[in-house]
Amino acid sequence: MDVAAIWRSVVLAAALTTSPLVSADWGVGAGSQVNYVSIKNNSIAENNAFTRVSGSITEDGSIAISIDLASVETHVDIRNQRMRDIFFEVADHPKALVTGELSASDMAQLDAGVPLERRVSLTLSLHGSEASVEANLRAVAVAGELFVTTLEPILLSVADYGLGAGVAALQELAGLKAIASTIPVTVNLRLMRD
Repeated sequence: MDVAAIWRSVVLAAALTTSPLVSADWGVGAGSQVNYVSIKNNSIAENNAFTRVSGSITEDGSIAISIDLASVETHVDIRNQRMRDIFFEVADHPKALVTGELSASDMAQLDAGVPLERRVSLTLSLHGSEASVEANLRAVAVAGELFVTTLEPILLSVADYGLGAGVAALQELAGLKAIASTIPVTVNLRLMRD
């Protein structure tokens, strides 16, 4: 092998190891949140969040995101406790799990640094039940980080997850006329290369 061929091999190897096309898993990092809006008495909307989110998007496109339900933040301590103990029953159901798949072409687009907008079919496991949801997402890789956000709220029905009794219990405890049973959810994830 001549010197020019060796040099070309070294340059190619260096390019491959520094190229954004080199795949690796993306792990959920600090600052990631899942947010939702609760609506009471048919007119009062309140912002809420889950502040502990973990998981990954693997290099083959497998999505697995875990939401710590005990991290619910409603900005009212007694309401946080009621959401944990009565609604989510975190002693028995501590986490929600979101799973899904991105295609090889989706992953190649992210690795190339091109923003990705997709409607993705996901499965949400919550409170001992599982249901399919559609999420309209935008993902952008910037400087070694991947940001995933919802382009529109994901609408979840409490009936799909056996949470109707929890809504009724909260409504009675708080002395409310109504609590909405369909909840808009938004996602703001920051992921980093593992």
